[in-house]
Amino acid sequence: MDGYVTVEEAARRLDRSIEQVRRYLREGRLPGRRIGQQWFIEEGALAAWHPGPRRAGAGRIGEAIATYEARAMKTNETRRRERGEELLAEIDRVREEIRKEHGEFDVLEMLHRDREEH
Repeated sequence: MDGYVTVEEAARRLDRSIEQVRRYLREGRLPGRRIGQQWFIEEGALAAWHPGPRRAGAGRIGEAIATYEARAMKTNETRRRERGEELLAEIDRVREEIRKEHGEFDVLEMLHRDREEH
């Protein structure tokens, strides 16, 4: 589109992240036009708009979020591992109950016999 730039180009020109430019657009702080799922910014509006200086340490928020997400992923992985261990213990318990109730048996032999009968 003539006279418009993409979010990626606007981010480059403003020295901001793509997500930050999208946030400015959603909040109405940067005038833009949405066509389908994509935003476009008028060249003139981009040239006239000044978001202000970047704050020192602005990257720290992203680092904190990444640390939080890593912690959450580790916690989820730990839960999955613990759940897997619980399930294996339950399988062992049920297998032992079956063995006590029915004695030792060969599963392959039982399957073969079942196939012959059906």
